[in-house]
Amino acid sequence: MQDPVSVAGLAPLAGLLVLLELAVGTTAAAFIVDLIARVGRGFVGTTAAICALLMGVEVAIAASIPSDTKLLGGGLSAGALSSLVHSSIGFMLMLAGYALFCAVGTDVARRVVGVATLAVGGAVVGKAAVAFGPPVGGVTEAVIAFAPATLVVGSTLAGMLLGHWYLVSPSLSFRPLRRAIDLVFTAVAIQAVVIGVVLWSASPGTRDQLLRGDYALPFWLLVVGAGIVFTTAVGVLTRYFARIRANQPATAMLYVLIISAAMGVVPAHLLFFVTGTPV
Repeated sequence: MQDPVSVAGLAPLAGLLVLLELAVGTTAAAFIVDLIARVGRGFVGTTAAICALLMGVEVAIAASIPSDTKLLGGGLSAGALSSLVHSSIGFMLMLAGYALFCAVGTDVARRVVGVATLAVGGAVVGKAAVAFGPPVGGVTEAVIAFAPATLVVGSTLAGMLLGHWYLVSPSLSFRPLRRAIDLVFTAVAIQAVVIGVVLWSASPGTRDQLLRGDYALPFWLLVVGAGIVFTTAVGVLTRYFARIRANQPATAMLYVLIISAAMGVVPAHLLFFVTGTPV
């Protein structure tokens, strides 16, 4: 029997997941910000087009993953992996169509297409959970690992793209940027609660391994330190710059924000693959 893939060998899986989470979460965050703060169809369409490009890379990585890859508790299902690739292609095409509707459709039409696109994106995240969850800990555990991460990385990338959108539309109110950063706070809070509940419900051995054992350093330094604490601190500073209408420093902080979020999410996925705990 083939041994499970090493941590280094798991990097393509983590990269695939982060790209998918970025595409789904960023599209969702842009849709929400436009809905509550009227940022405009140009930003939403451009964001959808960028996310379609991200999905193109995700599809290439997903198609290159060997079907005999072994994880913690067994091998990947070739059928589930193939379904993930096909649904990812479908989501990529939906994103391209959404970008087109943002350019030529009415507001009602583009929002209807936006809802449909988000529904497909959510289904693709579910497909990823079905593909990667059973060999690790289960589909539910995978959803717990992937869904909050989608909110975190997606809200940070949407915020960074919105910060740059002020170069295109300098007269735009700063309310959309403040709402985007509020989404980041909400996503990080959800992530923190999920991690707390997961640790509380984990077996004593797994909990000790994460808190004091072999995986304590990446868990505390990256998953908690970078992904929760530092991301929140940078978000507070970014929110301050948005409040005083200082776009350039706010955008600079948004770069830091997405980097810190990724530094928390990527190790969290790797820890999930090697421990079965959806942190």
